[in-house]
Amino acid sequence: MLWEAVVTALVAGFSPWTLLIVAGLLSRERPMRHALVFLVSASAVALLVGFLVVEALGSTDLEDRHRHLTVSPAIDLGLGLAILLFVPYLARRTPRKKREPGGEGQGKVGAGVKELKVRWPHRARKQHGSGSQKRRREAGVLAVVALGAFAGSPSPLYLAALHSITKGQPGGAVGTLEVLLVGALFLLLAEVPIILYALAPERTTALLKAANAWLAKHGRILVTLAAAAVGCYFTVSGLVHLL
Repeated sequence: MLWEAVVTALVAGFSPWTLLIVAGLLSRERPMRHALVFLVSASAVALLVGFLVVEALGSTDLEDRHRHLTVSPAIDLGLGLAILLFVPYLARRTPRKKREPGGEGQGKVGAGVKELKVRWPHRARKQHGSGSQKRRREAGVLAVVALGAFAGSPSPLYLAALHSITKGQPGGAVGTLEVLLVGALFLLLAEVPIILYALAPERTTALLKAANAWLAKHGRILVTLAAAAVGCYFTVSGLVHLL
């Protein structure tokens, strides 16, 4: 059922962490390059999982209620319970505030660098340069790819959305379009900021700061309530069709 898949995918895509990662990438050097690598990596993982799950469930006719009366409701029940068990993790998985510069540790490091510059200016310059190169390597393409793969990895909510697609038993072309739609909704909080940044960088940066500040206050309760509602729906739906 497409409507069920769309609603579940929207809840699955409501990830404050994804928005925080994208905002961080867009604030670095070569922002669009890093953001697009992140999006491509996340999309590749999400779509690969999507096509594999839909193909596996569709090819085995497990979702055909005429042949298997209890399998599809049992999947509903299992996914619903998995989502409910996943809710406490979502409630804790909220963006952390960045530490303000000028802390105690940073003050000690700054004093040490200053002392090096006075006593051994050439050594201080060399150490500073190596530190900059190390930070660039850490923020390189491989790190961004890893972040994208993590963001695109399936959650119980995303698997529930894929399960909803197979319940409708769509054909080959229709099923492909539905998987693409669900994957796009799953990564909506990565796609929209990148598109807006390409059109209006400065305004998007301000919007991202405001959105992250708002989500830091209200994101936890919204994610928890939405996931709990979806989990209860699948659990009740599975029980009703099994009994």
